Amino acid sequence: MSFLLFWYLTSITQLLISLSGAASFEGFKDATITAFLWMIPVLLFPQQVKRITASLGIMLWLFALPGFGYYLIYHQELTQSLMFIIFESNQSESTEYLQNYLSIGIVLSYIAFTLVPLYIWTTIKPYESTRKPANITSFILITLIFMTPVKRAIQYGDINAAYKNLNRHLSAAPPWQLGFGYSNYQRELKEVEAQLLNLNKIPALKNFTETKKELPTTVVLVIGESTTRVHMGLYGYGRDTTPKLSSMKDELMVFDNVFASRPNTIESLEQVLTFANQAQPDLYKTTPSLIAMMKQAGYKTYWITNQQTLTQRNTMLTTFAKQADEQVFLNHGRRQNSYSFDAKVLAPFAEKLLKQDEKKLIIVHLLGTHMKYAYRYPADYNFFNNAEGIPEVISADSDKVTLVNEYDNAVRYNDYIVHALIQQLKQSTASATQSLLVYFSDHGEDVYDSAPHAFKGRNEGAPTYPMYAVPFIVWHSPNWQNAQQLADSAIRHRQYDNADFIYTWSDLIGLTYDGYRADESLINNAFGEDTILVGDPYHGNLHVLDGTIKPVNLPVNTQKN
Repeated sequence: MSFLLFWYLTSITQLLISLSGAASFEGFKDATITAFLWMIPVLLFPQQVKRITASLGIMLWLFALPGFGYYLIYHQELTQSLMFIIFESNQSESTEYLQNYLSIGIVLSYIAFTLVPLYIWTTIKPYESTRKPANITSFILITLIFMTPVKRAIQYGDINAAYKNLNRHLSAAPPWQLGFGYSNYQRELKEVEAQLLNLNKIPALKNFTETKKELPTTVVLVIGESTTRVHMGLYGYGRDTTPKLSSMKDELMVFDNVFASRPNTIESLEQVLTFANQAQPDLYKTTPSLIAMMKQAGYKTYWITNQQTLTQRNTMLTTFAKQADEQVFLNHGRRQNSYSFDAKVLAPFAEKLLKQDEKKLIIVHLLGTHMKYAYRYPADYNFFNNAEGIPEVISADSDKVTLVNEYDNAVRYNDYIVHALIQQLKQSTASATQSLLVYFSDHGEDVYDSAPHAFKGRNEGAPTYPMYAVPFIVWHSPNWQNAQQLADSAIRHRQYDNADFIYTWSDLIGLTYDGYRADESLINNAFGEDTILVGDPYHGNLHVLDGTIKPVNLPVNTQKN
């Protein structure tokens, strides 16, 4: 009964999260394992079991309450990303939050949550146990729980490796959830603040000008995630994965030869959102970002994201977001394999569109089709559920068919989201307002597309065409300042490295400055075809991506940048 008490207090919330389908059972598994830790003092001091379980039970109960309450409201896990939001909020916002969500149902749920462990505790009785078996069992428990972290520390020669492993697994359960969460929050926040301080020290662009436009002007940048155009009906894929965008294709500029420079979000956006590129990957540290450039032009800037907020991996993303005047963080998940549907972005996007700014930039960062694909769309988007339309070479493998169906369903849901954002922008645009929206994905994904059709995901060490082939779509109001330039259908087939996006964006907005490169703008008459070089630029192993064309008279190891 002692273990049942500890298991309930540490694991019941994770079990509810897993059973609801909001996340996998990985968190529940980790929480269950941590419950064994609290059995050690019970084993060593069996005659004091009532006192020990009471003390530990009260402590676990107190630390479990926040996570349980957050599940009741959001059906998600309490994470350090949420702590980022909490500590960024002021007292007024916190009071409003409590008033909004505190209800009779919540109070009754808390009472039930408390009565169960209280009843379990009343059934616990002292027992006799010999010292030796208790010591052996305690040693086994400690070994099983801490063996992997110690092994990692020895393997990598770094105590931080053990900390990271414990952090990953123990933080699923109280009290570690709040302890590790707050510690991680403080550590990552310091890194964000340090990076933000460095970015803010970067000098502004010189001789900076903007083409005069009718006001108000709204420009939107929608950044997708892990979506390859190889699986988009709009680009000729055999399945109807983009019914919404395809229905309005005559209103869109669909560029069909754009490639990501790197197959991972952070590394890709470090180049896409700055002047960095494969030849000079560290320029993001010393040159202004796209957000800083737009603020220099007098735009009010907003960042809406459904990506995880404050994790070790996403620190740079949060730094970019914090450069904007206002941020909306929507995804508080601790793990990627949990639900956080991109429909979350629609309401805050509509809200920002209503802001009375003369000039504004709204960046929307989607979770898109990020693995695990089944977590990227709601049940009513389970459209593809058989092998129809899947190449014969993989249709005989049921597991592969399932993964392809899940990915295509995620692409179809992503189609709905991007279309909805465009429609919201159209509907909010008055006849005299100029507006523009650009959508692309940070990188693609290979879902058994490349021979021998055995791989899904991304691997920079073994690059394939689908990992880098990304959608690139532009919509603008009829009166956009360079609409005639964009009407040229020939520009839509140009081979382009999206690491140079900041120049295309500058051209779209009408910005010029010292260092602007017209030949790096996808829409400019001076454009020169890009060689698509892939690989890790820090290891000097760049090479031309298979399936792309090397422009004439341009060496393999050269970029125009």
